[in-house]
Amino acid sequence: MTTVGLRERHKVQRIRQILDATRSLLREEGDESPSVERIAERAEVAPATVYNLVGPRERILAALSDELLQELERRIEAMPAGDPHARARSIVAEAADLTCADPRVHRHMLSSWRWSGRLLHRNPTSHLRECLQAAVGEGSLRDDLDLGTLADLVATACIGAAHQWAAELIDDGTFRSRCVMAVDIVFAAAQSAGD
Repeated sequence: MTTVGLRERHKVQRIRQILDATRSLLREEGDESPSVERIAERAEVAPATVYNLVGPRERILAALSDELLQELERRIEAMPAGDPHARARSIVAEAADLTCADPRVHRHMLSSWRWSGRLLHRNPTSHLRECLQAAVGEGSLRDDLDLGTLADLVATACIGAAHQWAAELIDDGTFRSRCVMAVDIVFAAAQSAGD
């Protein structure tokens, strides 16, 4: 039992080294995709270890994305419940702020990773759906709309803004404000007749 636990801890530690090395190289090189060999060298592991524990570059970028989404999940869980519209605005603002916090890594991830369009699909979309459902429950939004589709619209707008930000067509503040505006538009369009 102890050997398995120790082996698992070493595995987690090596994965951490690989992801940290990738981030470090991306911060230094910006647009360049570091090779698995360079990542392995920086992480002080064999290239085969990178492939065995994480995978090729596509999987490494997916692992970095997973870490970003896990941090976003932690931050969302720490947010107070409150007004559903305000909470939805806070969720997308937090997603934008977290993305902007490490620009060289996240710009590379968004522009080079073929699955980057899925980045915000899982999270925060489910949380946005919960906010919309709460607003329906309190009567501020109509109850005849497909809330999943509305949440997807916000996520799609945020992903589009993220790609514009990654291409440096918009700055951090514009990225954030476009995400928040997408929430505001959906809430306004779905507003119940009494409001």
